Amino acid sequence: MNNIMQLGKSCCGCSGCEQICPKNCISMKPDHEGFLYPEVDESICIECGICIKHCPILTDVSRCNIPKVYAAKYKDRGSTFKSTSGGLFIPIAKSVLSMGGVVFGCAYDENLVAKHIKVETEDELYRLQSSKYVQSDTRGIYKQVKIELQNGKEVLFSGTGCQAAGLRSFLGKDYGNLLITDIVCHGVPSPKLFKNYIDYMGKKLGGTLTSYNFRSKEKRGWDLYYKAENGQKSKSDYGFFDPYYSAFLYCKTYRESCYECKFANKNRVSDITLADYWGIQKFHPEFFDENGVSLVLVNTEKGKKYLEKIKDKLEIIESDYNKASVMNANLVHPSKRPSCRDSIYDGFDCGNFETYAKTKLAFKINPKTKIKKMIPLGVKRFLRKLR
Repeated sequence: MNNIMQLGKSCCGCSGCEQICPKNCISMKPDHEGFLYPEVDESICIECGICIKHCPILTDVSRCNIPKVYAAKYKDRGSTFKSTSGGLFIPIAKSVLSMGGVVFGCAYDENLVAKHIKVETEDELYRLQSSKYVQSDTRGIYKQVKIELQNGKEVLFSGTGCQAAGLRSFLGKDYGNLLITDIVCHGVPSPKLFKNYIDYMGKKLGGTLTSYNFRSKEKRGWDLYYKAENGQKSKSDYGFFDPYYSAFLYCKTYRESCYECKFANKNRVSDITLADYWGIQKFHPEFFDENGVSLVLVNTEKGKKYLEKIKDKLEIIESDYNKASVMNANLVHPSKRPSCRDSIYDGFDCGNFETYAKTKLAFKINPKTKIKKMIPLGVKRFLRKLR
């Protein structure tokens, strides 16, 4: 079998094989958990092996050796407030757009389904801001990126490590007009699980959800608070106190390949890697900001040039990999697979998400976490000043 089906559950779901197949005999279909996997029409497949040669899991993708490490904040505080951490993606994206370029990244559609889209104006960039803790659909996106590159456009692509590697494998060569950024990724739950959760939250609020933000800063600043809205009502709480969110934080619901991720290490496949700089209070206390601080890894000369272009728009200090990885473990190794992953998806699509949440996604509240939530933001600010 000289096609992508030999990959099995090691597939990361990037969909590059579907887009590269010369016979269009590969299609991405959801499995029983709701994750996309390739299916091959054997009656059409000529076993050319192109899908294998362009798979980021079955082949080696170019990596950096030692990234330069920074802590950074975008000076535009309003934009940073809407971003997950320090807002670094926005000035990078604006730089590309200012050259007549295009930006590809993850956004919610009108049904809160996470998909990669193309953005051509600054007014649309808000759609790509903030984290989406669910696997994004990249079907057809690599082809769009290639068309823009061949047309001479500057292109910025943002995604997880496997999506970035998938794009590099699909293209088969580097393009001078392509900048790739990736995020430090823990792992991704299934889109179907997220849809069922969104429907459940909508019913709790009395209407279909119109927006969901995993990293809202409205209530507690830079932290792990979500905000769900249906146009009339909203709900915001700490992620550890929510069934879907806490299961994500404790690595329970990830795609199987996430637990053996090839890209959870310092040898990055992108030009620039972005993340929350968790632990900034310990290593660079003077640089802490309740509005968020970004961790920035500059992995290539191209990434270095782009960072230089926007440096005047940033507050930035140099750091090092050892400090950055203390509370970003996925810079060192993949998330560990818990034993409950064997059965966590059993019954998730039964039509009664509340029962499923109370059983399979049941969580215990750590007393320290509960106390942390109870401390008002103003008190936290005061205590920090005393340090």
